[in-house]
Amino acid sequence: MRGGPEPVMKFRHLEYFIAAAEELNFTHAADRLHVSQPPFSKQIQDLESELGVNLFQRERKGVALTAAGKAFLVDARGILEACDGAVKKAQRINRGELGALTVGHMAALTHDFLGQALELWQRISPGIVVDCIEMGPESQERALLDGRIEVGILVISDRPILELLRVQLLTEHPVTVALPKSHPQAGHSEIRLPALKEEPFIGLNRMYPAYGDWLQRVCQQSGFSPRIVREADGAASALAFVAAGFGIALASQPIRKFPTRDVVFRDLWAPKPVRIPLGAAWKKNGLYSEVVTKFVTTLKQVCSDA
Repeated sequence: MRGGPEPVMKFRHLEYFIAAAEELNFTHAADRLHVSQPPFSKQIQDLESELGVNLFQRERKGVALTAAGKAFLVDARGILEACDGAVKKAQRINRGELGALTVGHMAALTHDFLGQALELWQRISPGIVVDCIEMGPESQERALLDGRIEVGILVISDRPILELLRVQLLTEHPVTVALPKSHPQAGHSEIRLPALKEEPFIGLNRMYPAYGDWLQRVCQQSGFSPRIVREADGAASALAFVAAGFGIALASQPIRKFPTRDVVFRDLWAPKPVRIPLGAAWKKNGLYSEVVTKFVTTLKQVCSDA
């Protein structure tokens, strides 16, 4: 077990030593640092005593570095340079110029704007690396609260958990109807909501929070309750169920861009316009709050321009 007092060397000792090593004269080094010579010499003596080695060889007209002093000079400069770099890095992070962000999202909802947003972000904040992870909305909410991601891009709902987060509306997508190509309504450019009264529906609770409640409210506009026959993990499985003829699906318009062979998409007419709000969520008073706010602003700008 190590005995004796703990080292008390401070950055000031290193600054004094480097000045002395470069000037090879304590008086000149003290003048350079705007301190008097006796306290300066005392700091050098304290440093040598703490290290247990002679860093300087005293001569009549000044000093010379010992072998240990020459080696220590290289490391001392490295320590101060690293410290200066750490300070500047912290300041850049604080100004939102440097750092890393992890963003949770679902490709089915973000593929039409996220790439453009990342391209713009790279131009305006090249020092901030953004890592994107695909995950469902509930996983995003947990990850935000746990600090595993900084931003989530998800469907805005009235789920109480969102009250613990900051939420910014990015865009509102129109609702589209996904039908098998063989469906009797497939030949229409627009499908009226009442015409879906007897249809089986594919559920998307894992993609849209509280999807069942939302679908119930939408269908009640036309006086019926939807009959959900299958629950899909996401957009791809939902469209597979539709293509197989198990049911139809109501989803946000970006789903139209998914490659499908046996599914057609049609606009939905409802007594009241139906849209699905997509937003960015982040933790209140979380790390990198300045950077997060800047990134969300970038997302909002791209969505507004789309």
